[in-house]
Amino acid sequence: MKYIATLFLAILLMPAQACAEDNAIELLEQRAWRTAIDAVADSVVQIRTVGGIERVGKTLLSQGPTTGLIVSTDGYIVSSAFNFAGHPTSILVRLASGQQLPAEIIARDKNRMLVLLKVESEAPLPVPKPTPRSEMQVGQWSIALGRTFRSDQVDVTVGILSALNRMYGRVIQTDASISASNYGGPLIDVYGRVLGVLVPMAPQSSGEDSTSELAGSQFYDSGIGFAVPLEHVNKILERWKQGDDLLPGKLGIGLQKGGAQVAPPKISAVWPESPAAKAGWKPDDLILAVDGQPVQNQAQLRFQIATRYAGETLIIKTRRGDNEAAEEQEAELTLAGELPPYQHAFLGILPSRTQKAKESPGILVEGVWPGSPANTAGLQSGDRLLSIASKNLSKTDDALKAINALHPKETVELTVKRDEEELVLSAKVSTLPENILSRSEIPPRSTGEAGEPDNGELQPLKLPDFSQETQFYLPPPKPNQSPGLLLWLVDHNTAEDQELAGDWQEICRRDHLVLLLAHPAEETGWTASDLPYLWRLTKAAKSRWSIDPRRLVIGGQKKAGQLAYALAFQRRNSFSGAFGIDAPLPRTLKIPENRPGLRLATLTVESRNSTFAPLLRRDLQSLTQAGYSASWLQRPMAAGAKEPLDPATRNALARWIDGLDRF
Repeated sequence: MKYIATLFLAILLMPAQACAEDNAIELLEQRAWRTAIDAVADSVVQIRTVGGIERVGKTLLSQGPTTGLIVSTDGYIVSSAFNFAGHPTSILVRLASGQQLPAEIIARDKNRMLVLLKVESEAPLPVPKPTPRSEMQVGQWSIALGRTFRSDQVDVTVGILSALNRMYGRVIQTDASISASNYGGPLIDVYGRVLGVLVPMAPQSSGEDSTSELAGSQFYDSGIGFAVPLEHVNKILERWKQGDDLLPGKLGIGLQKGGAQVAPPKISAVWPESPAAKAGWKPDDLILAVDGQPVQNQAQLRFQIATRYAGETLIIKTRRGDNEAAEEQEAELTLAGELPPYQHAFLGILPSRTQKAKESPGILVEGVWPGSPANTAGLQSGDRLLSIASKNLSKTDDALKAINALHPKETVELTVKRDEEELVLSAKVSTLPENILSRSEIPPRSTGEAGEPDNGELQPLKLPDFSQETQFYLPPPKPNQSPGLLLWLVDHNTAEDQELAGDWQEICRRDHLVLLLAHPAEETGWTASDLPYLWRLTKAAKSRWSIDPRRLVIGGQKKAGQLAYALAFQRRNSFSGAFGIDAPLPRTLKIPENRPGLRLATLTVESRNSTFAPLLRRDLQSLTQAGYSASWLQRPMAAGAKEPLDPATRNALARWIDGLDRF
């Protein structure tokens, strides 16, 4: 009985002992965290900005205090670029002691979205110790600190280090909750060392927008947070102190399509005057190694390049040709910070839209753009283009690939078949034109004259999960031809759709265009919340009617036109043209860098006496400077006229669309 009683007592005590042990562990953790926080707290500063803009697009910038981290005893402080996106007129830094000092921006790191500040302090400032990269481990405790609304204490959230080498090696990741006000503060370990400086960044899939000042800020407090390792900040600090912005390093190449984890790093295009061009690289060259480190896929190449800055020099090994026995070459390249705007090469050929018989070689030339390189070289309608720069052609996509490998002003040989004779012509490549051809200058295309008349009735198209109902006009089919698509964002009610469709019916039959009339979800008009619907509508139309991707156009008037621009630039790989009638570019739109293979063209339609004329002209200049083919059209009707387009403007717009499949 004594044994049983003792055992019973032990069983009763076990939960109490376990609870006591858990409490002891929690107490030890809390003490460790407190000690770690105290070791770094004096290096965390509060930052207040005065003046500047309050909002960038839809993103409201932090109105209250934000955070920074002291990185040198002589007054240098690092913070997140997010905190200075509003370009403040003055900056005030409050130290842990309560002392407030004016600060100035010394330079920015535009690769990791950091800002370097400087204050003048009589006493040396406390500098934290960095955590060596070699000691960082996924799963270890991480503590995010900020100094925001109370200057006498730091804000604290706790999590783990959830990933290393994110954003192609530029940052580490934590699941600690991070307020937007704490960007610029430190992420520390339990030993009181700084893992990194907290920054917002977009996920790796965000591509070219992942390094904007606001990219990734929507993920704050979501369990996904990023920090630039302090060890890296210390490494670049002396260079940064010189006052020059640190820019992402660029090679000046495009890579062939494919998954980043599996596709080889084979070059698809080379920017003129870029480091790659100066090294003599050409499309189809394969990159083998960077500074002696082999790269087998595009992701590995990006890991090697994304962490580097402009001005850094690399030794890169390449191979020309698919044969593994081909000669390998090494080149020393200095990464560029800026590249000249990319401009697409242009020959001036209007290809046949009819799918040719398989036994027919080359591409049938239906027309030659007046005054173009092809026209000057002597190319004629009816010729069959066999090769461009020794690249044999069997379909239009082959020609576009060959054209994308060329630079404007480059001289290229064209092999054509005329009747039974093969000719070799020489053409000096130009850039995509901005002029709109007259009807007499456009040669008859394979779409021919207007098709057989039909009743012209509109048909409804309803997408699941969306309230809007779109109406469309589908012209009679043409053998072996894919239609183009004109997605018109209309402001009027559906009762007026039939009248608009009637204006376009003959053009749609002649040029083989599907007309899609889309309406906003709210009666108040188009808003950014309609963008998901328009993208789903575009994808549905492409699939349903096998739309020709080289004649896929979106546009509208005023706000509708602005939304059309927003979607077209967001999805440049899908749209070939975007137009706006009295529609300036959205102020939230940062014109993206023009890229090989994304031949988006724009058309600005300006009404007589338009109040938007100065903005439209400025946008036109900005688009041209960015390398886009940006056309302009004067509408004779006064701004505000109810009718969307007069016949002359409508026909000019149709001719612009009809020429978008040029190359």
